[in-house]
Amino acid sequence: MKRNIQLFLILCMCSLALSACKNKEEKVDDNDTTEQVALDDVEVEDYTVLNYNELEVLAYEGDTDAMVMLGRMLEYGADDVKQSFTEAISWYQMASDSGNIDGTCALGYFYLTGTGVDKDLDKALELFDSAIEGGSANAYVGKARVLLEQLDIEQSVDEDSITNTANNDNSEADSEDDEAVIPEEEKNIYDLFYKAQISGDVDGAYYLGYAYENGIGIAVDYKKAFDYYSRAAKYNSTDLADQNAINKANVALGLLYVKGEGVDADSEQAITFFETASNNNYAKGSYYLGQIYENAVGVDRDYEKAMEYYLMAADLDYAPALNQIGYMYYNGYGVDVDFASAVYYQKLAALQGYAIAQVNLGFLYENGYGVERNLETALSYYEMAADSGYEGAMEAVVRVKAQINEEM
Repeated sequence: MKRNIQLFLILCMCSLALSACKNKEEKVDDNDTTEQVALDDVEVEDYTVLNYNELEVLAYEGDTDAMVMLGRMLEYGADDVKQSFTEAISWYQMASDSGNIDGTCALGYFYLTGTGVDKDLDKALELFDSAIEGGSANAYVGKARVLLEQLDIEQSVDEDSITNTANNDNSEADSEDDEAVIPEEEKNIYDLFYKAQISGDVDGAYYLGYAYENGIGIAVDYKKAFDYYSRAAKYNSTDLADQNAINKANVALGLLYVKGEGVDADSEQAITFFETASNNNYAKGSYYLGQIYENAVGVDRDYEKAMEYYLMAADLDYAPALNQIGYMYYNGYGVDVDFASAVYYQKLAALQGYAIAQVNLGFLYENGYGVERNLETALSYYEMAADSGYEGAMEAVVRVKAQINEEM
């Protein structure tokens, strides 16, 4: 949005906050302890080029686009800006209360995922509907994801382990699937993704590919999934939310090349797409590169390189990578066997509710690896995983309960 502004930045060189700005034409006293920059009548066409302090000045002057940009920086983290969901929500709420639809839409995603707030799908739907009425294309994606969650069909590849097996059918699903009756609720979800995509929304392009890959509201078609993921990956945007969608698309393309779905299996192409996301500071890109080298998918097995990529993802607090680092320490893959380090990394992942790590921790406590054997603690971790529906966790719960009863 173009806007004429008068921006005053005051950098204090003493320990006390200071006072009034001088007119830009005034001569600054040599003994003045402040340094100032005054930008008069500057047209702001791209808020992404402004730093946090500049945006904050505008936001406190009531500029809602600046509020949204501050929210983006705090939501995703940026140079010299530490990620803070609580502060991001605060700026988005201010923008939304002032009628900014992007702020309203952004708030919807927090309620959808339960990040920084209690998860509330009804509230998320209300916010997305409001944003759609205001003309937000991305809100179509948000609404569709709420409906997906309500149907309990949204898929996740975050926890998948890459293997060497590729799907030889790289075109479409079986004809039997093509002839299956598609529920109206799923068709509505597909339509919402489509509306977002034709409006030029990068998230819409990504999720339309997602719909074709997973057969949501449409027959599975990996070639079309590849096409829409490719469209999303080719978007050129500096917006942090768009960058996230572009990164997701690159990872999705990499996984299609690993599995040979819609394209011939090609590990080199997969690595290229994963690297693109990883180089853009996207944890999943680094994680899947680690998977490539740990599992020797089209490359020589290299545990040290795998660990390097897992650590990159772990620096971004990505639970599957933290879990995998613990696994490698437990087995001595590329490192010396270190049960204490295995416990440490598994705990970091388990604290995020990552069920695989919870099961692994239960095993470590059950057997006394890296920690003092403690069946009660083992049981609590197994129960956490079981409560999330993790397959096999309930069997572990039954086993450990039996052991506790025997040792009483």
